[in-house]
Amino acid sequence: MRKCFFAILFILFSVAVNSQELTANSQQPVSYLKSYWHSGLTVLSQPLHYDWKDWTIFGGVATATTFALIYDDDIFNFVDKTFTNSQSNTISQYTDIYGEELFIVPSIALTYTIGAIDKNPRLKDMSLAALQSFIFAEVTSAGIKVLTCRMRPLEVNESMSQCQCQSQSHRWLGPFASFESTSFVSGHATRAFALASTVAGFYPDKKWIGILSYSLATATSLGRVVSKEHWASDVIVGAALGYFIGRGVVKFNEKIGNVSSVRIEPIATNYGVGVAMRF
Repeated sequence: MRKCFFAILFILFSVAVNSQELTANSQQPVSYLKSYWHSGLTVLSQPLHYDWKDWTIFGGVATATTFALIYDDDIFNFVDKTFTNSQSNTISQYTDIYGEELFIVPSIALTYTIGAIDKNPRLKDMSLAALQSFIFAEVTSAGIKVLTCRMRPLEVNESMSQCQCQSQSHRWLGPFASFESTSFVSGHATRAFALASTVAGFYPDKKWIGILSYSLATATSLGRVVSKEHWASDVIVGAALGYFIGRGVVKFNEKIGNVSSVRIEPIATNYGVGVAMRF
């Protein structure tokens, strides 16, 4: 969370500058930023348009989360006995990267730049959509963290100077109680799956891209449990949240064609003034 504000500001600046330099319409960066409102509404309104397949997935996630909450301690104990701290740290060094802000930010900027230079509109649109998914995931996960303040598996009670891993899975301190207790939800899992679902959604014709993206996101999520940074339920909810966000952003793009084509213009009629969204 310490790096999120720097990451968001950097990527917004980078995309805005690149858009101004590499596109003919200088109003595109502003139009793109304004599209966040409508994209966010699309993400939030998804349940209103769910079909039976969507509700089946939702039910599966809810069931998995319930079981994880019940067995969080048992899962942690299994991981703790299976992996030494050294092994956990080594694994996390390789699995965490896909969910790190300082990996995601340059990656989005790089893919957008490549798309602009290569005149590849799909790659450019995917990059801009990935930026939206990243920011939505970052803000949402950070908000949930500070509202729940769940203690992490290896969080230490300073007054007792010992780890309370055996009893902390159900320690929820409540809103703004501690900015150190930020276990729920996993930000890495949320960001990783938000990006994976966005990338996969833009390339449905290339299955290997989706498989690779979701594999990396899954590895990142499992790595957070193995590294003992999160309870299993933190990761499951984070992954589902990220998928939900990325899918919503993709649906918004499918509806309008692409995010870079969004135009919000003032209009005046006999009934008054307002704005119109054009694409």
